[in-house]
Amino acid sequence: MTLTDESAAEAPLSPLTELFTSPELRPVLRRLGERPLSEEAAGTQAAVWATLAESGAISETHDVLPVAELLGETLYRGPYLDTVTALDAFAALPPAPETEDLVDALRHGDLAVALAGPDRRFVRCADQADLLLTVEGESFSLVELDDPGVRLTEHQDLGRGSLFTVTTTDPGIPVVATGRLTDAPALLSRARSRQAAYLTGLCRGALDLGVTHARRRILFGATLGSHQHPAFRLAALSARLEAVRSLLYRGDRPDQALGLARELAVDTTTEVLQLHGASGLLDDDDAQLFYRRALTESVLSR
Repeated sequence: MTLTDESAAEAPLSPLTELFTSPELRPVLRRLGERPLSEEAAGTQAAVWATLAESGAISETHDVLPVAELLGETLYRGPYLDTVTALDAFAALPPAPETEDLVDALRHGDLAVALAGPDRRFVRCADQADLLLTVEGESFSLVELDDPGVRLTEHQDLGRGSLFTVTTTDPGIPVVATGRLTDAPALLSRARSRQAAYLTGLCRGALDLGVTHARRRILFGATLGSHQHPAFRLAALSARLEAVRSLLYRGDRPDQALGLARELAVDTTTEVLQLHGASGLLDDDDAQLFYRRALTESVLSR
């Protein structure tokens, strides 16, 4: 399936679409969150981040939603969305010489950010980020993740890695940058919209997987997709997906869009896993991977 929304056509997607829709690369991209990370996978991870930076996807924050959908469709888990949120936080502040170099480094992909806060149960991709962004009320701060006072605990059994809890063992950790937001709820709403877009992309990828399986699997002398029950179930999920995307791109109800995207992601991946049967539970089958990621990504933000 491809993006049809008019706003998506304006996004810097050409190099990204080529990368994330490549049949050869998709299986690799889907499993970049797994650990331990091989040398080849680490190189791929770095190449993906470089492509995101070179395409302008990091600096052009108004075009994030279609990019987030592409990432979700491929199950790519990286610091992209949180880095964009950090840039969003700096954009709400008056220009200051001491932060210009930092913002420039973020825009060019030289630095990456992981986001923590009261509405975050886990910190995503802290092992790939350089800085930790914490939002508390109207205040935000950035600290270096490799500071000895910052402790990362990875939850490898949840969604196949790249999810962490972050604790600080030293209250005197040096702050790289700090500031007050003029509209903290709006910043968090935009972050939730991006997470909703990631989840709708995840739903699209899972549906593609389910449709492909239904067309190939033979049951009672006919393809699984030719039977009414599974065909109608997949069609209903597809209709729900388009409804959620429509609400998401309207942009006026981000919290509702995220709530519906969470619910749909779990429902879609559960259905696809059931369509695959026992084979979908195998570690090398993408059905279980979509299901794991749907569960973890749906609880990432409250």
